[in-house]
Amino acid sequence: MVDKESRPVFQLSASLGCNWKNIERSHEQTEKAKADLLTLLQREVGEKFASEDANLVVFGSLGRAEWIDWLSDLDWTFLVDGQCKPHHFWIAQGIRDALRTEQRQSKDGKLEFRFAEPGPTGTFGNMGFSHQLIHLIGGQEDTNKNTTQRILLLLESLPISEPNAHQRVLKAIIQRYLEEEPHLIAKDRTRFKVPRFLLNDIVRFWRTMAVDFASKQRDRGGEGWGLRNAKLRMSRKLIFVSGLVACFSCSLDERLRTKISTDERDTKTARSLNLAHLQDHILQYVKNTPLDIVALAAMEYGIDASIARSLFSTYDDFLGLMNDREKREHLKKLRAEASRKDPVFGQIRDCSERFSEALRLIFFEHPKLSVLTQKYGVF
Repeated sequence: MVDKESRPVFQLSASLGCNWKNIERSHEQTEKAKADLLTLLQREVGEKFASEDANLVVFGSLGRAEWIDWLSDLDWTFLVDGQCKPHHFWIAQGIRDALRTEQRQSKDGKLEFRFAEPGPTGTFGNMGFSHQLIHLIGGQEDTNKNTTQRILLLLESLPISEPNAHQRVLKAIIQRYLEEEPHLIAKDRTRFKVPRFLLNDIVRFWRTMAVDFASKQRDRGGEGWGLRNAKLRMSRKLIFVSGLVACFSCSLDERLRTKISTDERDTKTARSLNLAHLQDHILQYVKNTPLDIVALAAMEYGIDASIARSLFSTYDDFLGLMNDREKREHLKKLRAEASRKDPVFGQIRDCSERFSEALRLIFFEHPKLSVLTQKYGVF
């Protein structure tokens, strides 16, 4: 269980004197869903769904601590880090079957699931293997599915059970990104550089999401446009922002700077130490949810209180809209051609504009972050 008081987003809300009731409700529903999911799997699948070489890992709203009971989909992967064995398939099948047991009749008579199946793209809801996540970065074999799983593993994943395989894969992915950096520290040797390889992949992931949005609209004949558009404007953008912040923190974190080794007598040893310190810093950072990563930045870099209040209050409003069953269903049915005059989508648009303006002020006006945004995020 994660205590509310330990999360940076609630530490920020206390310092600002804010009451983000929808973020708080999502936290409470997430903690209950995590506990209930673990109990369900232990009962239906047994302890075999978690082992030293494999973990069930969840993504999406549950991974971001934004779960909405009976409305959110459950994006999951049975992550294997080790020798592939025949029984892994049956465990994944058992997980899929177990999730279907939590069901009920809705008011309109339709069958609905508490842990609903992920979308039809095939990115989630099956087995995933560490080899391609770690070794196939870039190039023709790094598919959209592989890129998506890798970046989301870094930025919004949560292991259900002991995190052995999950943590090993996270560490290996981060190490893979950092090993490709020829220079980990700046010329003046006073700070770490922003890890370009990792940052570029996060940017690539964000742009891929935007392009895939258009592709899905075409493939599905416009079905589901409103809800997907709302998520792209808010929750998907938040994931990208948290990735930017995590990369920028490598250069800005004062505590990390004190760990820099500048031993000219043994550059190989110094590089190994610096790589280990930077790897651990990123690993600890991405253990937080996207909201918590951005909240950490707001507190550590002195983001203006009014801007921070606007950013998180807007996201709280967005979660409130997502938690409204009627509005959510309305957005699912809304098509692009009807969106400009639609009052519900007008609320989404208002949230999006306020959210984007707060981000603009943070990344293009803040004295520290604006320099890094221009150097690494734009050019």
